[in-house]
Amino acid sequence: MYQSTEEKEISQLSQKITEIELLARNAGRELSPDERKWIAEAQGAISALEMSVPEKPRTLQNDFGRHPAARRAGSGPLALKGPRDPKDYKALFGPKASEWKDKDTSFFSAVLSGRHHPGLIKNSMSETVPSDGGFLVPGEISAQIHAVALENELVMPRCFVQGMISNEIRIPAMEIGDHGTNLFGGFTASYTDELGTINEANPKSRGMTLNAKKLTGLIRMSNELAQDIPGGSDQIINLCAKGLGFYRDRAFLKGTGAGQPLGILNSPCLIEVDPEDGQDGGTIVYENLTAMMARMFAGSFQNSVWVCHQSTIPQLLTLSVAVALGGEHIPVMRESNGAFTMLTRPVIFTEKTETLGSKGDVMLADFSQYVVGLRQGMRFDTSIHVGFTTDELLARLIERHDGQPLWSTALTLADGSTTVSPFVVLGARS
Repeated sequence: MYQSTEEKEISQLSQKITEIELLARNAGRELSPDERKWIAEAQGAISALEMSVPEKPRTLQNDFGRHPAARRAGSGPLALKGPRDPKDYKALFGPKASEWKDKDTSFFSAVLSGRHHPGLIKNSMSETVPSDGGFLVPGEISAQIHAVALENELVMPRCFVQGMISNEIRIPAMEIGDHGTNLFGGFTASYTDELGTINEANPKSRGMTLNAKKLTGLIRMSNELAQDIPGGSDQIINLCAKGLGFYRDRAFLKGTGAGQPLGILNSPCLIEVDPEDGQDGGTIVYENLTAMMARMFAGSFQNSVWVCHQSTIPQLLTLSVAVALGGEHIPVMRESNGAFTMLTRPVIFTEKTETLGSKGDVMLADFSQYVVGLRQGMRFDTSIHVGFTTDELLARLIERHDGQPLWSTALTLADGSTTVSPFVVLGARS
């Protein structure tokens, strides 16, 4: 099969990254600082090369909604995974993750026992905090935790996900620009007569940097429970996965960006729609929803979903529009087979946003315009010291990731009338 020059370079860089990673894993050690730096630079080069790979024929259905950086989303574990691509651990990192060899003892049983086990790999080195320590969670268990977490999350199943095997990775992105100045995502064009002079433009691109942020989950239990947990490893996997999913989602929705992902509610591209004049606090009116829809980027509408706090349910269930002169009302939110829609878009209820009346209690979002970087290698460790006098054990799970919108700012329409964005929220009602 023909390969372009770019595809050959991608293949060579990917193979070299794999070789470096395998050498470190076979030696039972973490990547050295020089190795991590080289891999980070290689990942950035791969992402840039993927943007320039000659286009191959694709159907509109397969191409719909894809970000340009994900044209090769299925080309390997380092590729950016799009909203419709699989995001399981194997798809993100490949089948080469570490495996647990002992058939008679589960990984968690070995760690919780506090005794030495030859299958445990002590991960005492860290890019930023040498004392983090912890035991490297085997690949198949990390995959199970990740899979259960995805089932319970809002953002990651719908966004782009970049697998990371180092602490930092840079991916290319375009400046959103201003359609009033003939810029389309940093791209300019004009019609030119034959032999005419082509007008020079200055399209801008930018590099997005994902830095893995550390999320630490804690579990406190009695030593007796640690040894006699019903269901063993499956119970711990389920608990850790649902906890990770909850906190990741909350960060992707409203993280500050300082030591944690940059959430949508704090992103510079967010558009906040003001309430109606004289609107009472703690209310939602039909005009709020139509105003929000008017500020949604038209190219994002078919990917968008409503994300509403659970406390908004009474308001939305009773919200209706009067028709004709007979006083008949049509409900704004409709239900079919247990799923709700509002103005044709799906509705998701959650506790992870803001409560009724606060900014962000109602959000219209296209999560395909958000990117998450997921660092390979979860860690799990225990300590008896915190609960020594009560004979309790403290267990911790550490995972690292980052996230931020693909847009750096809202987009000004060509006529200059207003700005639009993939992320629109209803403002506070006092």
